[in-house]
Amino acid sequence: MKKMWITLVVILTLLCGCQANENTNASDYGDDISKAQEIAVISPDTSKVIDTITDAEEIEDFILALNLDQWEFKPLPDEAFEIGSFGLAQEETIKLGQTDTDGTLYDIATITLYNGDYISFEIGGFDMTFEVSEDTVDYLNEYFE
Repeated sequence: MKKMWITLVVILTLLCGCQANENTNASDYGDDISKAQEIAVISPDTSKVIDTITDAEEIEDFILALNLDQWEFKPLPDEAFEIGSFGLAQEETIKLGQTDTDGTLYDIATITLYNGDYISFEIGGFDMTFEVSEDTVDYLNEYFE
């Protein structure tokens, strides 16, 4: 009887753990993005930082302009070319026993803008491509004009 219960628990664990969410939703990452304390605007030609956003209100406006709920998971077309990218950074999370951080910022995500309303979003070792709204693309393009 005990072996049957253990087998049942193992099977249920495997079945529940193997279910993958095929509909990748960018808004799931909204909390991670909103923790950004600095956004570096990076040129595609030189890979140099051409602007840095550090004002909390400007960062909030940037995140709102992304319209994460309108991103659709799509493959990047072969003819797409990079327009520029944004590096999001934040301080390390304060851990148990720490009272303060040292002020060092760590990269948390990268958003790369492509022509044709596409972006790639890299966070935590995952790289995903999305088609985004025209409003989002227009807003992001302003940083590279």
